[in-house]
Amino acid sequence: MAFCLPFEEANKIKKAIRNGTLNPDKLNKMTSQERREFFAKLIGKQNAKEVNLLFEKKLLLKNQERAMTDWARDITGISKEQKEATLEKIRQTYADKKRRLQDPKENEVFLNEIVSDVYSRKFKTETSLEEAQTITELSQDTKRAREKLGDLSKWKTEEFDLTGSKQDAIQFGATKVALDNYIGGLKAEAKKEFFVNPLKVRGLMEKIEAIKTDARISVKFIADNSRAIVASVDNSLWGRQGIKVLYTHPKTWATNFAKSWGDISKTLREGVKTGEAILDATKAEVYSRENFMKGRYELGKKLDIGTGEEEFPTSLPSKIPGLGRLFKAAEVSYEAGAMRLRADIADLIYGLAEQTGVDMNNKVEVGAINEMVNSMTGRGKLPFGIERAAGVLNTVFFSAKFFQSNVDTLTKGLTAETSFTRKQNAINLLKITSSIAVILLMVSAFDDDAVEWDPRSANFGKIKLGNKRFDTTGGMSSLIILAARLATQSTKSSVTGLITEYNTGYGSPTGMDALWNFTENKFSPLFSVIKEVVDQKTFEGEEPTFVNQLANLTVPIIIEVGMDAAQKEDLADTLLVLIADGLGISTNIYSYNKNWNVNPGKELIQFKEKVGEKKFKEANDKFNDLVNEKIIELGKDPNYQKLDDEDKRKKLTSEKNKIKSKIFRKHRFKYKRTK
Repeated sequence: MAFCLPFEEANKIKKAIRNGTLNPDKLNKMTSQERREFFAKLIGKQNAKEVNLLFEKKLLLKNQERAMTDWARDITGISKEQKEATLEKIRQTYADKKRRLQDPKENEVFLNEIVSDVYSRKFKTETSLEEAQTITELSQDTKRAREKLGDLSKWKTEEFDLTGSKQDAIQFGATKVALDNYIGGLKAEAKKEFFVNPLKVRGLMEKIEAIKTDARISVKFIADNSRAIVASVDNSLWGRQGIKVLYTHPKTWATNFAKSWGDISKTLREGVKTGEAILDATKAEVYSRENFMKGRYELGKKLDIGTGEEEFPTSLPSKIPGLGRLFKAAEVSYEAGAMRLRADIADLIYGLAEQTGVDMNNKVEVGAINEMVNSMTGRGKLPFGIERAAGVLNTVFFSAKFFQSNVDTLTKGLTAETSFTRKQNAINLLKITSSIAVILLMVSAFDDDAVEWDPRSANFGKIKLGNKRFDTTGGMSSLIILAARLATQSTKSSVTGLITEYNTGYGSPTGMDALWNFTENKFSPLFSVIKEVVDQKTFEGEEPTFVNQLANLTVPIIIEVGMDAAQKEDLADTLLVLIADGLGISTNIYSYNKNWNVNPGKELIQFKEKVGEKKFKEANDKFNDLVNEKIIELGKDPNYQKLDDEDKRKKLTSEKNKIKSKIFRKHRFKYKRTK
């Protein structure tokens, strides 16, 4: 983006020129550092850097070149050929100066200072002379490694040494990773924020600013680390973000799925540093590919390679003694797997695009392919400029880009930027829906109750085994369910199968309730805690405590699901749940569950006072077990199935009252009405 000096600062420059403070001849005699300091007094440090950069790159260089060129053209007494030769020599001289300006091979202080400014602007971080020199050296290493590979057009010819070329390509990738890591380290260091003690700053506004800074740092720290911890200790990419690849390119999915276990095993055995080395090696391999060196991964909308995954916004948990390896293994399997998947799928689709005549030098065409590949692997591009606020958005929601990728999968067949990607997105959607349909039809053939075809039910798109639900859609079904509920203004219970119409009277659910429930289910761990504390009610309807809210922030999803399963299922089913959820196949265990402590009413309050807390809970659990058994029994009763929803609801209510009365009799309790 071109630099534009703010109006007020531009006026300061004009005023300085008019009063003689700013003298071009004087500027010419200054060093680069002296000029920056001079400009900083006038227009501030950041603007000074930009103005100085423009002065040195354009005014000095271009004016000298223009003057020399004009002089050559005005020479008399020489032939036309000599004049053209002189002009060409001038052009070459200034082309070399321009090269040295951007990529100096000499150690002139002047050029190094300019490079420092160039890199500071390019990488959006303060870059010292020493750091600029290191970047230059690493850039030169990368450039030399790339030049060693020669002409890419020869890669597939017989005269090309494929073995040697692959080694050279990997070397290029390794030097590129070294450069990326160094620049990434500078950026990370520059972005670090430190707590400010409000008691040690003067002035009310300064104290308020210190408090705001501390609050922002704290929120980001808790949000990032809680999301990273909760998402860890699994290999979930393959059944969640990567499930679209399973349905569209199963061979590629299987190959990379197998590699992920090697990544996990090696990281667990050898430690966190080995995990980092695996990530570096994966990036180096991707950078060594022909399509990367042709610039396709970065043409137009970039392929997300090595940019970090939203599920792992920080690696700090990997420093936890003992548990750090578990976290790092999950991070490595996810990030390395995502990079390989994206590069492999992109290479396949680039080849298909070339075969169909797509212009692979067109940044719109290639960028649209990159965007499609990102979405296929759980990395959608947020619309309407929201992408710039992705960090803030991920503080509130768990995986905003993953959610967007599911939206893209369902809609890009109509809205993608190019005809090629519209067609490919439509084909992908057809493959995905047909694959899911085949799976559900096969399961339904064995057990009709295991599959729900009504999209208003939370069971839609899932396989139901007892109280367990296994999602076959990688989260996409939730969008269909929401749309169906809003379109029909009704919902179907995933437990009883009863349909409830929206907006039927006081206390009845509404479409807005459906939208809010959908939204809050996407909250990040931190905002889930905030919501429950504000509501003074957990998801299970209990009162929030320090212990259960701390668990929300620090217990990985797979462990939470496993603990829930262990309380309700036998060992075999618990293991099944752990395996499925660990592979990213979202698993829910739910059944009829009435909590008698929530809005108990006078009858239950009396019952609790009579039997005490322990027996009250036991009675509540027994009630839920018996009601669940009755629901299953009624589901198989043909007479019950013939009833309409209203009569079914009355029948079920009657059965629940009978069960409750039976429990009361067992405890010799009889409700005493009070005035």
